[in-house]
Amino acid sequence: MDDWLGASPREVAAGLLDFGRSSELLSNDRKLVAKYAQKWVGVCSGEVKAAKDDLDSLLRELDSRGIPRADTVVRFIEREQRTLIL
Repeated sequence: MDDWLGASPREVAAGLLDFGRSSELLSNDRKLVAKYAQKWVGVCSGEVKAAKDDLDSLLRELDSRGIPRADTVVRFIEREQRTLIL
């Protein structure tokens, strides 16, 4: 089963829990906007691990701190939310 999942079931479950924590943090826009407006943020395990003005700088910072890109949610925090009409 590890071959099919790419990791053990326990590792997959841990990754999903980390992603859930990160998603929960990112859904709390007001706090993030107050602290990280107009910045790129990298969130891993429910914590902002790095914040920079541009994406390349953020990725370099994550790499230098040994934070795995595959486990990190990256997002640009806009000061004002855009209204999307679909």
